[in-house]
Amino acid sequence: MEKIVIVGAGQHCRVVLYNIKAQGIYQVACIVDENETRWGNQIDDIIVEPYKNFDKDILVSLKEKYGTNKFFIGFGAMKLRKKVFEFFREQGWEAVNIIHPDAVVSPSAKLGSGILIESGCLVTPSPVIRDNVVVNTGSQVNHDNVVEDHVYIASGVILSGGVTIEENTLLDDGVIVTLGCKVGKNSLIGAGAIVTKDIPDNVIAYGSPCKVIRRND
Repeated sequence: MEKIVIVGAGQHCRVVLYNIKAQGIYQVACIVDENETRWGNQIDDIIVEPYKNFDKDILVSLKEKYGTNKFFIGFGAMKLRKKVFEFFREQGWEAVNIIHPDAVVSPSAKLGSGILIESGCLVTPSPVIRDNVVVNTGSQVNHDNVVEDHVYIASGVILSGGVTIEENTLLDDGVIVTLGCKVGKNSLIGAGAIVTKDIPDNVIAYGSPCKVIRRND
């Protein structure tokens, strides 16, 4: 199995490890984390190595020590996912896709890299899912959707046909985005919201129907 490095040793990391084990394609060489209290600890017998954000020398050392330049983002914090992902790629690292075998993914789906698709998810024909996207347990990405880079889709979300979710946006648990709607970039859609019309960039919105509550600054 190919070796990979997981970035982040928090709660979301354990979810990522579960899906990696089920997929059975990759072996986790190590986990890296900025939190010094985690250094030297183990998660599922995998060592947590020291890491400082945007330190190029650490990435060189990791590559030499473990013989891999493949990585996966193992944390959910939206403020950092995009920055860390892009930094690793700029240093020549390659993001892998983690897809649980119980997920149903259409062969015609166009997938980027660094994507997590968890157990019970459904990806129907012809959507586009770009880089560093999380699709949590039991969510649906339906036909002709476009999910842009760095989007986080929580559990039980349903994206109807022809939906666009722009980059760096979070859809919390149970959100429904109805046919043809667009959610703008850098936005947060609260749990259980039903999106029946387009949502602009840089806002926090929730409710049924979903309404903009305030700016997401």
